[in-house]
This record gives sequence, C-alpha cells and structure tokens, in this order.
Amino acid sequence: MPCVKEVLVEDWASYQDEVDQILENFEARRSTTSKGLVSAPLFRGQSNQSWPPLTTLERFSAKSWSIKRYHRLLQSVGPAVFSLTSKAWNLGEDPDNVDQSRHIPPPAYEFMIYLRHYGFPSPLLDWSRSPYVAAFFAFEHQPDCEAVAVYVFQEYLGYPKLFSGDGASIIGLGSYVITHERHYAQLCEYTICKKPVDKDYVYCNHEEALRDRVVPQDSLRQYIIPVTERQSFLRKRESMNIHAYSLFRDETSLMQTLAYREIEQDDL
Repeated sequence: MPCVKEVLVEDWASYQDEVDQILENFEARRSTTSKGLVSAPLFRGQSNQSWPPLTTLERFSAKSWSIKRYHRLLQSVGPAVFSLTSKAWNLGEDPDNVDQSRHIPPPAYEFMIYLRHYGFPSPLLDWSRSPYVAAFFAFEHQPDCEAVAVYVFQEYLGYPKLFSGDGASIIGLGSYVITHERHYAQLCEYTICKKPVDKDYVYCNHEEALRDRVVPQDSLRQYIIPVTERQSFLRKRESMNIHAYSLFRDETSLMQTLAYREIEQDDL
C-alpha cells in the first residue's frame, strides 16, 4: 500500500508512545487552526497486517454499487428487519431522487449503521475514536499471521479539503445518530469513499482517494504489531475494561469475556 505510511510497533509501551504522539499532534494543530479544519484521529484494528482497509461490502460483493442501487437494497431488506426487530427506521426518499453528489451521510445512514453492526454488507468503513478499542479488534481472535495492524486516519489536517470532480473522495460521517448501542459502546465513526461513474456515484475503495491526494488531507498510517505481543495487549485492554462484553453487550460476548478471564488469561 504505497499511499499508507507503515510504522512498526514493538510492544505496548511503544504503542502507547505512538498514541500519545498522535493525540498531542492533533491537539497542537487544533489549537492553532480552525477546529473545522482539523479532524480527530480515528483508529481501526485488523487482525492481519497484510489486509487492506476494505468495507464489508467490498469483501462480500465484486459488483459496482452505486449509492442509488445500495439505497434500493436497504429498502428491500427493510420490511424483514422491521418485522423481526419491531424497530422502524426512516429509509428516506425514492432512490431515483437521491442527490448522490453531496458530501453528506448517505440516505438511511442510521439504518446502515444498525445493519453494519449485525454483519450486513455495508459501504461504511468503521473506525473508533479509541486507539484501545482498535487494539481490541486487532487482537480479538488468535491471529494466524506474524503481525496485526491498527490503522489511523485523519481526514482534515488543517487545510480546506479538495474534492476531485471526477476522482474518488473520502467523506467522514457524523457520529451522533439514533442507532445500535454498539455504535456508542465502541466509540464508532464511519467513512465512505465514492466517485462519479457515468451519471451515478458509486462506492469505491478508499485507496483510490489516497492516490489522488493533492493537498494535505486523508492521512492514513498503519501501525504494525507483532502477534507475539498479544498477551501484553490483552492484559492492558482488560485493565481498561475493554473486552467483548463491554463492546458488544450480548450473551455471546459475555461468554467470550468469561472464557478469556477464566480460561485463556490463565494460559497467557
């Protein structure tokens, strides 16, 4: 990934040092620049450092999905979700009338988040405002690789953002929405990447926008952590009360947390 700066993190202390530096740089830049031009860093953990940051929709389907087409999909699955959950969501307007070009959350954004947290393929790339929640997801399962990764993304770096007229653009979306409680437990935020194709806008890979950067914006770094550090990271995140149950809040995650505390932790 030539557009991504890679940083090797040797252990928890090194990770904490990197996190402190990221947050200090953010606060320093924000203190001298309009707040609207400096984005808070967002973090994303992945259990294999070789995996690029792909959305679940990209991993699930090789088709090209326009914003209109995906919105039609949401309206198709909506009745089944409403019937089984007794929850009603505003699915917005007729897909043919959606203004796809505006740099705002896509239609039915709250419903998209809800579906995303239950595994429905989504064009939303999910992040956390917490570097420690991201570390949880990096080491959530026993990795079958040599290293995991935590990605750090910042959309605005102190300058007005430029959007290409015909290229891909990353858009950060709002965090304050009425949706699943996991969204708030995990301190989630989301980005989408889209580009114009013919008369529509289609969701696309985030790396396309990174290749088209002209001014300082859309910074993406990858912090690589050896899997040999898993024990240390698991103990640290547990001491912060960051575990499966605190982030997912259901019976399955409770059993996973108890299994870690009563079985796996003794083996570490």
